[in-house]
Amino acid sequence: MKSLSETYDQRIKEIHHQYKNVISPFIMQLEVLDGLYPIEILNEIRAVFGHLSKCYLSEGPDAIERNLDKADGHIKRAILDCYKYLCLAYNDKYKEFDNNYRNVDLSEIDNGEFLPVLCKKRIEAINKLTDAKKNELQTSDVEVLYNGFEEAYNAYADVYNLINNSMVKIEYLKRKAKIRSIRPAISFWIGIFGFLVGLVGIILAVVG
Repeated sequence: MKSLSETYDQRIKEIHHQYKNVISPFIMQLEVLDGLYPIEILNEIRAVFGHLSKCYLSEGPDAIERNLDKADGHIKRAILDCYKYLCLAYNDKYKEFDNNYRNVDLSEIDNGEFLPVLCKKRIEAINKLTDAKKNELQTSDVEVLYNGFEEAYNAYADVYNLINNSMVKIEYLKRKAKIRSIRPAISFWIGIFGFLVGLVGIILAVVG
């Protein structure tokens, strides 16, 4: 394999850095959240390394530059796809959370501060994703779309992290709510048992 100039070598290192330190952690997040490795992201990664391979087979700086530019473009599209899929994954996790804890009074957490902050962050995330999707209807330019979906991803990550960091308190309240819901039933059956014991006592007294 022929060697490339120092300038080209540095660009290739930057592409590898983006893959290792940005895309790979995003993919791990996706796998943890819902076990997915979307084919769109995989195809972009394949394209990246396909163009990097062509750099070593290219004759002349123009062909090398062209392939490096295309590799850069696919890296950015891969990151953009990561933002999109992670927004969806975080949104699904929020819905799961909302369903699992719908009977828990979250206003008790952090002296009432948790719930308003959660609602505000959730609305911000939805609005940012909506804006990013509106832009996507108007253009397919990755450079234009990138910042919008990055902001949406960060907003959804904030919602997820806020819930995750408060999960001990949330679980504690869930257990309290469950105990509160059980107590009336226990009292009812204790009352029934006491009545039956009393009734049996009366019957025995009459029979005796």
